[in-house]
Amino acid sequence: MTENAQTLLLNNVSVLLSNISASSPQSTTSITFVMAGYGQTFTPSKTGRVLIILLANVNNNTAGDGVQAGLRYGTGTPPAPNSAVIGILTGGIVQVTSAAANANNEIVLVSIVTGLTVGTTYWLDVSYSAVSGGTATINIINAFVVEF
Repeated sequence: MTENAQTLLLNNVSVLLSNISASSPQSTTSITFVMAGYGQTFTPSKTGRVLIILLANVNNNTAGDGVQAGLRYGTGTPPAPNSAVIGILTGGIVQVTSAAANANNEIVLVSIVTGLTVGTTYWLDVSYSAVSGGTATINIINAFVVEF
């Protein structure tokens, strides 16, 4: 790749959401997915194709149990904490189980989403639940949305 092509490629990449952190951790005793209520938004401006990377800290207060989480996005009003699951699941589900109660585990949720409408605002959130019991907690650390 020539230097000019590399420069052109870099000029067509934009970070839409960067280093935004949740205001407070959310907890649930539900073993059915609920929304974390992250509430961040992004608006594609060039291609409608984005890379989403979300970092979170999760734990469960019961030894031998855990947390499962999935990245979701949608349009309209962002979901409230612990509300019913809405939006489109992208990138699959991550599950973490820990031998110790309240052991912190960091997870990374990653997905490439295509076909978004340029100029439309989308919300970004996480659906999560306890695996089989206890209280599951999620604290979203950082999120990055890169349009390319």
